[in-house]
Amino acid sequence: MNKAEESANQFFVIEQIEMSSESEPEDLEDLDDLNDIKHEEDNLNDLDKIITDVKKEDYIPKPITKTQDLKIPGLVNRLEVVDDFIRNFLIKNQMNRSLEVFQQEWYELSQKGKLATDGMGQVTDVYIQNEKLKEELKYVRGELDKAKIVAENAKSTYDKLRKERDFHKMHHHRVQQEKRKLNHDIDKLKGLHLQYETKYEELSQKYSHAMKEKMLLKLERDRLVAKNDALQRSLQNVEEKINKEKEPGSPTDKLPLVDTKANTKKASTKANTPFPPDDRPNPYAGTQIEPQNYRNAILNKTQKGHMMAISSMDMHPKKSIVATASDDFTWKIWTLPQCELIMSGEGHKDWVSGIHFHPKGSHLATSSGDCTIKVWDFINASCTHTFKDHIQPVWGVKFNDTGEFIVSASMDHTCKVFDLASGKTRHTFRGHVDSVNHVSFQPFSNIFTSASADKTISLWDIRSGLCVQTFYGHLNSVNHATFSLKGDSIASCDADGIVKMWDVRMVKGRSQFDAGPYSANAVSLDKSGTILLVGSDDQQIRLYNETTQKQEHTLKGHEDAVQDVAFDYNSKMIISCGSDATFRIYQ
Repeated sequence: MNKAEESANQFFVIEQIEMSSESEPEDLEDLDDLNDIKHEEDNLNDLDKIITDVKKEDYIPKPITKTQDLKIPGLVNRLEVVDDFIRNFLIKNQMNRSLEVFQQEWYELSQKGKLATDGMGQVTDVYIQNEKLKEELKYVRGELDKAKIVAENAKSTYDKLRKERDFHKMHHHRVQQEKRKLNHDIDKLKGLHLQYETKYEELSQKYSHAMKEKMLLKLERDRLVAKNDALQRSLQNVEEKINKEKEPGSPTDKLPLVDTKANTKKASTKANTPFPPDDRPNPYAGTQIEPQNYRNAILNKTQKGHMMAISSMDMHPKKSIVATASDDFTWKIWTLPQCELIMSGEGHKDWVSGIHFHPKGSHLATSSGDCTIKVWDFINASCTHTFKDHIQPVWGVKFNDTGEFIVSASMDHTCKVFDLASGKTRHTFRGHVDSVNHVSFQPFSNIFTSASADKTISLWDIRSGLCVQTFYGHLNSVNHATFSLKGDSIASCDADGIVKMWDVRMVKGRSQFDAGPYSANAVSLDKSGTILLVGSDDQQIRLYNETTQKQEHTLKGHEDAVQDVAFDYNSKMIISCGSDATFRIYQ
């Protein structure tokens, strides 16, 4: 046979399969499926029979006595061939190249008949279960690690929460203790408040009785003074009569006896100074003064002038000199801008609240918390007058334009006018219902204004002793009020930081500026009457222009509340003083 015939007679073996009694053909699996179907049909027939029996009336269910009668379905674990186990192992571990090599070598050996598949056996359930158990063990260990991490986190969270609980518990106990202490203090203060209210009522009654007695005494004094004046005039008439009778030719035995001591006392008594006329002209009334430019003003000098807060100051009317009044019971005079000390005065027994130069610059008036007003003479370096008519602290003092009278503002709700020549009180102005914080004379006039804690500003006439006009509009205590140089405007400020400009002729407000929310303690006007300087509790000084109705500049530097502000006599410098015991110069 040739090669072609041999090749035609040859056959190729693709796969050799040997059937044995141990191995089951695929038909057996189909047979098992048929048996299962038949078994399910039998079960259905049995179920129909049971339903038919239940419908009968004489049906009695039979109890199940043996567990063998129940057919419980279960999972049948079949044995796995070794080669399938190896293939599954390689596939599971993704060993693809090893799988290809294993398949190739397996089929080659199978085709050559060198592979004895009969004696290989099968993988028992123990190995399969071991693999499953290993997987489950691995999974359980992973879950255990996660649970450990969660437990650690939970433990740390628990410790943190426990610490926070202990902290809040301690804080709660501390708050409770403080609450009990505060309640105890409140009860104690309530008791003291009741006691103080009782004492206050008693003192108020005593004060009212004392004021009534004082008023009666003043009325009695005025009556006696009038009687004394009448007696003095009668005595003077008698003396004139006697002098006429002493002329030549008159008998000498009719001359009466004259008490020389009484004449001496009369000669030493000084008469009251007449009030200035109302029609004296104001030289600045018709003039137009251009305002200075203060937009570029900066702090030039700082001087610590006292040991305690400087409550007030005043500029010399003709020189660059400033006088300061302090809570350390003293006043001092300084040169500007060198800040050299010229003179200092002591004599008050309490804080000095107000200070003002005489129009000629030769004297100085001060007011104090010791209820007194003192006038100091620079030439003799002495105190020439001490007025003690107020019964409560005096907040401010001012000379009139002639320098013959002084007006004061006191906490006793009154203002008083003192005559320097006679050393007496000429008038007491009553009308405010709270402390009078500041007074200021209208230039070249007998009218002065008073700023009160009752939220009003009043105008008074020193000749009649009556209130001329009252301005309403502030909503809190008015701390300061001053006239413009022309006398036609009033600038005032209150404890809310509100600054107002008032028209004296129209008796109404003209403009308003808000320097709050802190209290505005002092206000000053330049010579033009359009630039307002305001010192506040927020340590700042603000400049407002009434013409433009805007704030032009803010000056800083003080470390505490600004108590007083002023322009110097030629409006070239700005001076301020404050509770930081310093006065500062801005240029």
